[in-house]
Amino acid sequence: MLEFLNFSEVELWLLGTAIIFTFVGGWMAQDKSHNNTARIIEATIDRLIREGYVKAQVKENGDIELLKHDDAG
Repeated sequence: MLEFLNFSEVELWLLGTAIIFTFVGGWMAQDKSHNNTARIIEATIDRLIREGYVKAQVKENGDIELLKHDDAG
C-alpha cells in the first residue's frame, strides 16, 4: 500500500531542494513585489502631477504636498 514512499536518495534530495527553493522563491518574490509596488505608486503620482490631474506644491523642506481639490484653484 505504501510502496510509492520508497524513494531513492537522489529523489529525496531533489524533493528537499524543490521544497526549499519553492519557499525561497516565494520569499524573494514577495520582497520584490513590495518594492515594485512602491515604485509604481510613486511613478503614477508623479505622472498625474506632471500632467496636471493632481495639484501639488513643494514645501520649504523639499517635500511635496498634495492639495485638496478645493485648495488647488
